[in-house]
Amino acid sequence: MQFRAGLLYIALFAVVAVGAYGVIGAAESPEVTVDPSDADYQLEPGQEFQLNDRTYNATDVGADSGSIEYVNESAILQTEWSDGDTVELEDGTEYDVMAQAGNESDGGNESDGGNESDGGNDSVSSFVLIESFSEDEYETVERDGEQYVVVSEGGDEVLVPLLEFDELETQTYELGDTIAYNDSDAGQIIEGNITDISSDTVTIEYVGEESTTYDLTDGEVARIGQQEFGVDFPEEGTVYLTGDVESFEAQQEEITYFNERIRGLWWVIAIAVSTIVVLAALAYMPVRG
Repeated sequence: MQFRAGLLYIALFAVVAVGAYGVIGAAESPEVTVDPSDADYQLEPGQEFQLNDRTYNATDVGADSGSIEYVNESAILQTEWSDGDTVELEDGTEYDVMAQAGNESDGGNESDGGNESDGGNDSVSSFVLIESFSEDEYETVERDGEQYVVVSEGGDEVLVPLLEFDELETQTYELGDTIAYNDSDAGQIIEGNITDISSDTVTIEYVGEESTTYDLTDGEVARIGQQEFGVDFPEEGTVYLTGDVESFEAQQEEITYFNERIRGLWWVIAIAVSTIVVLAALAYMPVRG
């Protein structure tokens, strides 16, 4: 009797497990899609489109991911020079940055429009560029925090303050001055304005290009600029963007609901199989007497 009852329950749970597995196999997962008629933009690689008076470019469109690029050609950018950095001006000459020296010396050559620095002014309002050199060219020493060039005169060694050494060109710049330099990374001459000078850094502000990239993922919502779009890649090399994010997210919720139901069925199968194992063990257990 115990054995027959066990077999009956085993068959019952086996039917439940097989039925749940059958439902999982037959179920088709919904997908987030955008109908071509509902797409605000249908893009291919390299295609440009207008959004809020800005021009964007679909730089990369794959099978299920891609990217959109916006280039701001008149962005306000900044570069920062630190004390001791070597920079190249537009004439090709390299100079070392001396951020503190502008207020410590009244010597040197002035830049166009620049004013001579007042040695009694404690505020950092100017800085000096001094022509770069190697120790093989000129020997230098430091005394009381100031650099000197060792010069031979009549067989004697004389120390000349670095900024007063005539063999090296110096240029003094103040806040608001314009300066043009070679940006080796960008491969072009940058012309900007000096907007900040501290005891160890110089900040230059200029107008240039700034690129912003927006990543796209199939079935996800992407923010491009200040606007959100639902993203669908119907095929490799094509992407649809829709501004109807509410309907797009409703499809995502349907997928979430579907996946939850599928996970529930897997739990049903797991419990049914576990129960079958327990029932089989009980059914074959010997009965006393």
